Amino acid sequence: MANKRSKLNSYKRLLHFLKPYIKLLIISIICMVAVSASNLYVPWIIKDVIDKVLEDKDLTMLYLIILSIIVVFFIRGSTTFAHRYLMGYIGQSVIRDLRNKLYEHLQKLPIAYFDKRRTGEIMSNLTNDIGALQTAMTTDFIMLVQEGAIFIGSFAAMIYLQWKLTILCLIIVPLVSVTIKFFGRKLHSSGRSVQERLADVTAMLQETISGVRIIRSFNRCDYETKRFRQVNQNNFKATVKSIRQQSQLTPVVEFLAALAITVIIWYGGVSVIDGIMTAGELIAFLIYAINLANPIKRIADSYGNIQKSLAAADRIFAILDEKEEDQNHEDEKPLVVKKGLVEAKHVQFAYEEGHPVLRDLNFKANPGETIAIVGPSGAGKSTIA
Repeated sequence: MANKRSKLNSYKRLLHFLKPYIKLLIISIICMVAVSASNLYVPWIIKDVIDKVLEDKDLTMLYLIILSIIVVFFIRGSTTFAHRYLMGYIGQSVIRDLRNKLYEHLQKLPIAYFDKRRTGEIMSNLTNDIGALQTAMTTDFIMLVQEGAIFIGSFAAMIYLQWKLTILCLIIVPLVSVTIKFFGRKLHSSGRSVQERLADVTAMLQETISGVRIIRSFNRCDYETKRFRQVNQNNFKATVKSIRQQSQLTPVVEFLAALAITVIIWYGGVSVIDGIMTAGELIAFLIYAINLANPIKRIADSYGNIQKSLAAADRIFAILDEKEEDQNHEDEKPLVVKKGLVEAKHVQFAYEEGHPVLRDLNFKANPGETIAIVGPSGAGKSTIA
């Protein structure tokens, strides 16, 4: 239940970033629906060619069909360009705004936050996690809207052509819904794991490349190589697991769709033989059914991708939910340096109670003296500074 609330919350917060571009989004959706409508027109053309042109020898209908094809596909080409460009623009704008918001928020977080998080992990949030959202905000969103419109239109056309046969095909709908929901939960979980392991890789790369001189000086190249291989292997395993789950979803949905096609061929063939349907109506119905099956498969793929992307969104919003440091400095007094002597005696410090960063720290820096403070990541060097 908590996971479901988390996903719903991420959806809502992502939609908030779409508000400035709502007009462009509406225009883009209208264009997507127009593209879907042109796809739905093709089976009807085939029906008329078979039943009216070939059967009735209607030459006028042939010319009308040719003219309509030219007009429809001209509109299709124009609206395809429009919706792809607009969605690309909207997606990139949202990613830009989200990255700016995240970076601005990071600048206001307390130093304690950066002591608890690895630099490479934060960089992964700004690059890998936001990059994962980019596909969900453009390609997958287009697929959901466009294929959803084709699904609804095909379903309406099937009811108009033969409602009894359509009802038979609906038997698979609950099975498909349960399948998509089942794999959706798994893909969200595995998507989160992939982003976390990718963050581990990025963090280690940042640490080792920035500290390469120290690594070489202490002859730790083999050790760091072995450590990186393990981190990279963990990322590989998480990614392969996600790929396996995504790969399982598509064939299951395709098999269920094939069952519906089998029912159509059986029942439709009998109906044509008995004179209940024409050959053109059966062919059109079959194409609409395939149009119905393809969107189900593509929607399932897009749904899986979006679930994985929402795992990245969870990580981004977790940072945005971190409490900012108080920026009110009115009561602070300027530091007055008289002698330039810096001395620490038995200093204890902790950002969180029970988790001390500095324990019994003692040092003395005389005026003009340079002291180097060295230690591993998270040892407290930045805290002293």
